[in-house]
Amino acid sequence: MTRPTAFVPPPRRRPHRRLFPALCLLALSGATSSALAAEAPARVLTVRAEKAEGLLQTVSLTGTVTARREARLSSRATGLVMEMRVEEGHLVEKGDVLMTLDTDLAEISLEEIRAEIARSRIQLEEAKRQEEEVRELAKTGGFPKSEAESRKSAVLVGEATLQQLLVREREQVERIARHRLVAPFSGVISRKLTEEGEWVPTGTPVLELVETEKPRFDLQVPQEFLTRVSDAEKVVVRLDAHPDIPLEAHIATMVPVKDEVSRTFLTRLEFDGEKALAAPGMSGTAEIFFRPRDGETVRIPRDAVVRYPDGKIKVWVVSRNGEEALVRSRDIETGSSLGEFTEVLSGLEGGEQIVLKGNETLREDQAVTPAEATGEKVSTTTP
Repeated sequence: MTRPTAFVPPPRRRPHRRLFPALCLLALSGATSSALAAEAPARVLTVRAEKAEGLLQTVSLTGTVTARREARLSSRATGLVMEMRVEEGHLVEKGDVLMTLDTDLAEISLEEIRAEIARSRIQLEEAKRQEEEVRELAKTGGFPKSEAESRKSAVLVGEATLQQLLVREREQVERIARHRLVAPFSGVISRKLTEEGEWVPTGTPVLELVETEKPRFDLQVPQEFLTRVSDAEKVVVRLDAHPDIPLEAHIATMVPVKDEVSRTFLTRLEFDGEKALAAPGMSGTAEIFFRPRDGETVRIPRDAVVRYPDGKIKVWVVSRNGEEALVRSRDIETGSSLGEFTEVLSGLEGGEQIVLKGNETLREDQAVTPAEATGEKVSTTTP
């Protein structure tokens, strides 16, 4: 009797074992291609640092346009406001009458004084006539000498009385004049503090007047610049209301009293040219240009400077290794900036080739293909 044979299943195929070497080969090939691509020299635009005269150093400070004179005008007399001739915003000239008080009683007093003056003049004329008569009669012995002296004294008293009344008249005229408020200088009315019909005591402010001619620009200068501000070569003010219009100015006054909180000093500028654009209260920025440093310095385009979050300032310098160009970062110390250029105080020599464009993603000793920029050469002309 034949025994049945045991069933043996066929071996399973594992196709992935054959694919694995191929996949490894492809991955290796891709990595090699990426490495080759990473090693390809980066194309950069370069420029050469040049020595030139120092740049004008600048500092920008914010400030405010102020008036040369501001006044809170008050009445020189007590009385009722009869007429207010101005409103806020009105332009006035020096000597213009701005407000008048009731002068009825003061004018009545003036009339009384003038009546007394007229009577005093008549009495004085009569005393002089009598004194003349007595003096002539006294020569012939018709009157005693004492009578003549008495008449002469009456004339002197009359003259003194008249003089006293004339002084009272001038005083009363001045009192009436003080019932009018006149502009002490030309300007604009900024505030009106009273109205017609109000009772105004002497010395009470009734109007505020601001001079519009010759405005100034006030700013606070940090203490480290105090000794150099007086030697400024140039000052340019740009008002926030007219940022595209530079206004030339000069330093007029420096107040040598320090603000203990901000450590700054008040400095006042006066405008040299067009002043119509500047009105008290406007804000703006003043650029103060200092004299350049003595001797030559290195200057480079500002785009070549790379600033890092940790505060470091670097440039990428191109060096040659045979025919290969490599870049290395270099710490530098910058000075003043003006326009498109920056002054380098240390860390870079004139003639060195630095990266101008394409310096954002460079790494140390990276190979590059430099193309020197045309027209990007550092200007040697001092502004």
